[in-house]
Amino acid sequence: MKHLISLTIILVFSLSFLFSGVVPESAKVGRVCVEVEEGSVEEMVLRALKEEFSLSWIENYCDESDAFLAAYSETLSSILPMENVIMGEFDGNGLYFYSQDTPGCFYFVIKEGRITALQKK
Repeated sequence: MKHLISLTIILVFSLSFLFSGVVPESAKVGRVCVEVEEGSVEEMVLRALKEEFSLSWIENYCDESDAFLAAYSETLSSILPMENVIMGEFDGNGLYFYSQDTPGCFYFVIKEGRITALQKK
């Protein structure tokens, strides 16, 4: 009986360590960002998504070119601010995100810490 209890305890601890590194995946965003580190691209995007689209938003988060404004202002005005955001991990070029409250999945292209493009998935 002691061996069975010991084996069960060892098995439980082993499984908890095995699954502690598992990152959730989403069909929409890929690997889901579950921890947002200070100063990361994910932190900047999450902060941007929770703010209303405005001139200060543009100054703070994105490429301020006229082409960017012409291409994405209408879409950003309609989706921001977002609540209940599900965001993927930064893949080196950008990241996917969506809100559980509204339809559509989007991808921000990030270059040098600035949002340079928006794509709808």
